[in-house]
Amino acid sequence: MNYYEKIVILDPNLDDGSVEEIVEKIRDVIIKQGGEILKTENWGRRKLAYILNKQQKGNYILLQFKAPPPTISELEKLCNVVDSVLKFMVVKLTKKKQIEALMPSPAPASSQTDPQAEQADGTSGDAAAAAEEKAVESGEGTVSQGG
Repeated sequence: MNYYEKIVILDPNLDDGSVEEIVEKIRDVIIKQGGEILKTENWGRRKLAYILNKQQKGNYILLQFKAPPPTISELEKLCNVVDSVLKFMVVKLTKKKQIEALMPSPAPASSQTDPQAEQADGTSGDAAAAAEEKAVESGEGTVSQGG
């Protein structure tokens, strides 16, 4: 199965119930095809970059999911049939960092109760955090969570 991101722009005149109904239809298609919804975000009503179907605003919905490739054609069919969908786009996530950003990050170890406590290498927690931040800024470190 592949990882995907889907952005849907819906008619701004829809009420919240209708928006949820359309999102549920999209979720149902993904699940029936053997996929798994990882995240759903309603970004709300925003101004469009340009006029679509005589609309200047749209309800933005983001779905991140894992599904087999035939699911995408089913989603396209659904979005083409539903009149209140102004625009949609599906992006396949192929880079490891993109996929890792979708995964929930592990909970930090709570073995240290005092943030000022010294670490095994003799540095304090603040110094280690500052060193890590400096490494990330200079491009030497890796970021575990994207956003």
